[in-house]
Amino acid sequence: MKGLLRRNRRTTSVTAPTAVVMIAVAIAATVAGCMVAPPPGGGPSDGPTAPASKEPLEPTPATSGPCRRLSDGEVRFDTGDAQRVVFALGQQRETTEATLTSCHRVQGGYAEEWVRPARIGSGGFGPVDTTKVNTLQTPTGSYTMTEGFGRADPGTDLEYHELSPDSHWGGRPGPHFNQYFEGEGQWPDEGLWELMEEGLYEQAVVVNFNRPPDTEARPGLSFAIFLHAGMEESWGCVSTDTDTVVQVLRNAVPGDQFVLGAEEDVFTSGSDAD
Repeated sequence: MKGLLRRNRRTTSVTAPTAVVMIAVAIAATVAGCMVAPPPGGGPSDGPTAPASKEPLEPTPATSGPCRRLSDGEVRFDTGDAQRVVFALGQQRETTEATLTSCHRVQGGYAEEWVRPARIGSGGFGPVDTTKVNTLQTPTGSYTMTEGFGRADPGTDLEYHELSPDSHWGGRPGPHFNQYFEGEGQWPDEGLWELMEEGLYEQAVVVNFNRPPDTEARPGLSFAIFLHAGMEESWGCVSTDTDTVVQVLRNAVPGDQFVLGAEEDVFTSGSDAD
């Protein structure tokens, strides 16, 4: 403001009242410049300013697909109060291809988050909760997710095991059956480190089939059922790309659910077109 008054004194004489008026005008112009953003290009505004941007809309329940059917109670299996349910669905039991769909609980039901391709066991989908070992089938049913493993923790709320050459998954009857453990493994224990180096277990989420907290572990039923990387047919796991597994790990909280199976076995009635 002082510079403005000095320039005024060099050009013309002003009385005290006139100077006060000019100062008030300058202050008003400065305040107006702070409150009103100029239009693109920096010039003066020719009209009213645009309204402030609104908050993003809350997700709404899905109107089609597995998430809609979950919202409508058409899933045969109990998913409890899961915040997220990840479906691995095949068009028929004998398929080796599946579609992964992630559903997130919102007000009034579940919203669809993403859809990705996957592969399952070479024997297709097996019977509900009783899929036997060496059938190469992926079990049908609903199972919680509580832990994961891989090369490095991507930032998950699940219990996570960073793999080392001593990392194994128990396949022998005993205290380590269908559990992660570190130490010397023997067939049919799985060497997790070796399979990670082959690209399959770069990241993985455990499907709690035939194991706590869902059920007691029973030798004779299938074990080591995971959602893992690699996008390959398996002995019973669900396999997709690494980025999808990482996304599941980062979003998951203990108690989220997997629902696996052929569509005719997963849904109770009706169709997605209803």
